[in-house]
Amino acid sequence: MEFNFKRLLARGPEIIEAERVFIKEIPLQEFGLTFIYVLLAGLWCVFSDDFFDNVMGLPMHSPALETLKGINFVFATSLVLYLVLRRAFRIRRLAEEARRLSQERFEAVALAATDAIWDLNLETKIVWWSDGMQKLFGYPPEEVSSKLEWWVERLHPEDKDRVLGAIQALGERGGRTWSGSYRFRRKDGSYASVLDRGFILADDAGKPVRIVGGISDVTEQRQAEQALENSRRQLRALSARLQWVREEERARVAREIHDELGQVLTALKINLDWLERKLGVRDNAPSLNPLLDRVVESTEITDSAIASVQKIASDLRPNSLDNLGLAAALEHEARRFEQRTGIACQVKLPAESLEVPAEAATAVFRIFQEALTNVARHAQATEVHATLQFEADQVVLQIEDNGRGIRAEALADKKAMGLLGMRERAAVLGGEVAIVAIQPSGTRVTLRLPRAATDTKFWAEL
Repeated sequence: MEFNFKRLLARGPEIIEAERVFIKEIPLQEFGLTFIYVLLAGLWCVFSDDFFDNVMGLPMHSPALETLKGINFVFATSLVLYLVLRRAFRIRRLAEEARRLSQERFEAVALAATDAIWDLNLETKIVWWSDGMQKLFGYPPEEVSSKLEWWVERLHPEDKDRVLGAIQALGERGGRTWSGSYRFRRKDGSYASVLDRGFILADDAGKPVRIVGGISDVTEQRQAEQALENSRRQLRALSARLQWVREEERARVAREIHDELGQVLTALKINLDWLERKLGVRDNAPSLNPLLDRVVESTEITDSAIASVQKIASDLRPNSLDNLGLAAALEHEARRFEQRTGIACQVKLPAESLEVPAEAATAVFRIFQEALTNVARHAQATEVHATLQFEADQVVLQIEDNGRGIRAEALADKKAMGLLGMRERAAVLGGEVAIVAIQPSGTRVTLRLPRAATDTKFWAEL
């Protein structure tokens, strides 16, 4: 039934305008035709005297001839009056029929529509309501007042000023349409979420005189949207929880690898170095040379194992992030990226101290890390420029490469877990990540986070 309502709004102004033009043209048409009728009648009355004198053969000013002339004048003027009035009455009947048909169409649509149709006279502040007020909100016709205040009193207190202010602003700046969302009190006292739309009708001078519109009950739609939003927030909460658990697990594993396995390997290397020195002083025992070679080889393997352990621990959770801060961690990650890929990576850091909460520092580092990983995998770039700066109360990280640029389908790909992960990390902390292709080539990743970003607010709102 919303289609019928829209059709009403679309056809209503057309019908009213047609009637207005139709009625407006009547005086001009009538004036022209009346002038012709009077002219012809006047000419007939003037020249018919000679006609009657010659045809009848009666003496001038005879009673019979004068009577005939009087009858002729009365007949001519009566005929003119009849023609004029007949056409005027016919046009009036057509206009009244057009109004009646327009009103019937309006009322038929109002009865058939599921919306509550209304018609407001801006001069008298009188409102006509359709039966939709009972169907949607439970108000029987006898309880629905034609006064505008009746509708205003049933607006939700938190929405009243906003809605009335929007209507007043529309009247001040002009316009043809108005729409607004608010809460409207039902007869049982509960509130419905509604969408209200109106079409403004103006007079010939352009002054608004009426507003015709309809109210749709969108409570179920709003509830469905809220349920969907709640589901999204729950999924985001789950994602945030998994990220937090993963970071904790990474830090724990990194500490254990560094402390336990690193210490064991270090002790083993010390023992091998001691054994190598002991065997090396016995130059007069050639039979020990194979054993010395194995000790040297084992020492080298141990050195390689220690380097691998350090790399694994750093990949899991860099010590510089916890011990030296965000700036040192970003610089260290950039150097590791250069060594691993051969792609030049320049990092520009602010001169002031980077003091941000631990959650924000982790998010910035992980998004920087993921962006560099995407450059290495997909960009085919030769240079990367990264900038970290403070803007007002925000921390802004920007990474640009000179590669082939990200494609639109890649941005829209729901399976791009890396991009999704970056956005989710930022969203949990009240920030956002923007990824765009730049000209002539390359990709720009921009992260914006509140400078005091923590996940406390996110969990509190959830």
